[in-house]
Amino acid sequence: MNYMEFKIRLKMELSDEEKKVLNYFIKNISVGEIIAEKELRLEGIKDPRRVIRMLIEKGLLEHKEGCYNLSKDLREEVFRIRRKKYHLLRF
Repeated sequence: MNYMEFKIRLKMELSDEEKKVLNYFIKNISVGEIIAEKELRLEGIKDPRRVIRMLIEKGLLEHKEGCYNLSKDLREEVFRIRRKKYHLLRF
């Protein structure tokens, strides 16, 4: 499955709150538990811990040593896309 197919599948399968939390982690990659929960509440997520747990169960996020992280596969794809955009912007 390529990245576009993956994105389409995610859009169909995730709730609005899950999409919002996943986008937060796509922007931030790795965030401490306390900070993530506070910032997500400020963004309107009522129960960030519950939504994060659901995304962990779906394999989209990881929880390690006091931090929540984007899963390894997604992290690598985000870095690949960012590198590609960076190269396009260089002169």
